[in-house]
Amino acid sequence: MHKIKNITNKVFCDDSLKFLKKIPSNSIDLVITDPPYNAGKIFDKVKEKKYFDIKFHKQWLKECDRVIKPNGQIYVFWWPKFLKEMLGIFEHRQILFWTKPFARMMKLTRRWENFTELILWKTYSDEFTFNPFHDIRNIDYFNDQPPFRGRYHVAQKPIPLIEQLIMASSNPKDIILDPFLGSGTTAVASQNLDRKFIGIEISERYIEISKKRLQQKPLL
Repeated sequence: MHKIKNITNKVFCDDSLKFLKKIPSNSIDLVITDPPYNAGKIFDKVKEKKYFDIKFHKQWLKECDRVIKPNGQIYVFWWPKFLKEMLGIFEHRQILFWTKPFARMMKLTRRWENFTELILWKTYSDEFTFNPFHDIRNIDYFNDQPPFRGRYHVAQKPIPLIEQLIMASSNPKDIILDPFLGSGTTAVASQNLDRKFIGIEISERYIEISKKRLQQKPLL
């Protein structure tokens, strides 16, 4: 088991499930993450079939429940296609929406294009931190990044979006965990706002990108 002081303000190239098991219980103030929706894939000779790996999501969510403090919170970005399945294993407090101004601009003939994304919000008690820094009615429409000025990851979120979640649900020096760090946005946003962070990402390439982003001045 890691000592929490030895793993804060660092990013780790590791399997999330393995690393989460080494984080002390009741040590994390806030989790913000965008997990791989189709973790686990079936391949055949014709096409890739993606599916909702419910076992995988139950495992990492269980570990997050363990490491979160009793008054902690978690935000999970989620794909509407698998919302029913996720709600069956995730007891959320509220579903937030954020508008993606630069969603794919393609001509669709058989369905509506989706310009919003879901964020599932879970609290663990009625003593959670909530800072109403402005008139919060929903997640804002962010248009300052995509098509990203410095886009590194296909699922990368705007820094101001993550900062809004952090400001609302944590205080300075709190510990923010992202078990699926990607290119490091949660860590960068935490650093910008004087929060401690722990980032876990299985890709060496994205870990190197995260480290470079954390060293940039000003941070992008």
